[in-house]
Amino acid sequence: MAEEAETAPLQPTRSAVDWPALRLQWRRWRRYWLRDPLLALLNVAIHHGGRLLPTECGSGIGALLGRINGRYRFRAPRETAERVYRSLLAGTTASEAHAAIQRLFANVGSVMVEFSRLDRLWREGRIAVTGSEPLLAVRAAGRPVIVMGLHLNNWEVIGPSLIGLGLGGFKFIYQPPPSRFDHRMAVAARRRYGAIMLRPGVAAARIARRLLVDERGVLLIYADDERRGRIGAPLFGRPIPPRANLSTIVRLAWASGAAVIPAYAERTGGARFQVNYLPPADLLPAGGDPEACLAENIRRLDRLITPIVLAHLDQWYMLLEYRAA
Repeated sequence: MAEEAETAPLQPTRSAVDWPALRLQWRRWRRYWLRDPLLALLNVAIHHGGRLLPTECGSGIGALLGRINGRYRFRAPRETAERVYRSLLAGTTASEAHAAIQRLFANVGSVMVEFSRLDRLWREGRIAVTGSEPLLAVRAAGRPVIVMGLHLNNWEVIGPSLIGLGLGGFKFIYQPPPSRFDHRMAVAARRRYGAIMLRPGVAAARIARRLLVDERGVLLIYADDERRGRIGAPLFGRPIPPRANLSTIVRLAWASGAAVIPAYAERTGGARFQVNYLPPADLLPAGGDPEACLAENIRRLDRLITPIVLAHLDQWYMLLEYRAA
């Protein structure tokens, strides 16, 4: 009779704990339920307090808060921005880059307080406009328009300038902030001056296409938006990202025949601004090789916006979000 093989008794198995996943879940929970609500109390106070203060006073307080944040709170973004600043502007010293990023933080602080008064800036005569003649001529001819904005100085004043020029009813593709509380404030502030917002996604793309193709309307979209942790433009010598806003702009222009008009804001002193509209961009039609034409048009748009951003690099908000490709 053959011997029966001995088998080890079954032991209860322990499931391995995925500590990295648990830490990620904890950070998300902490941000959603603790950090965001606590910061919201401060941001709501600043936002609504800014509506009570005189515009210049609120802007100045915002600049002070921005400098404090840049010096003591956001060390990692500050140091990254300084390195990127020096890499983009050859010959810049460390002290010059540090001073430039402090100016950037001050500007961002002002923008955050001025945001609460977007609906009043045009009425108060704080927004001047240059270069609007081609924009208005295109609209008078019944042609749709894509206003290609940049996150320079107080970029939010581009929207009120369109309303002030008589182009109400424009739609605006925007990037929601991570905090649900900041998102609600941002939506409310933009609606107060008349913006109609489209949250990025398939539905927004369809609405934007219908706005331009069927309604022959005006769409505001920022060329340098962040997507999945990357800034899509300017390229600064990088390969063309697969889902950059520049690609969306070209495709929408092809589909609708819209004129693409770059726009950016400058701070002329305190809480006073100048919105500059450039002539329509010269884009190739789709042609026989659409992919090649798409790439060439993206490079053409990039060549338009790159010198503008470099000339105002210490006022480019996306420098604080910038990551190398």
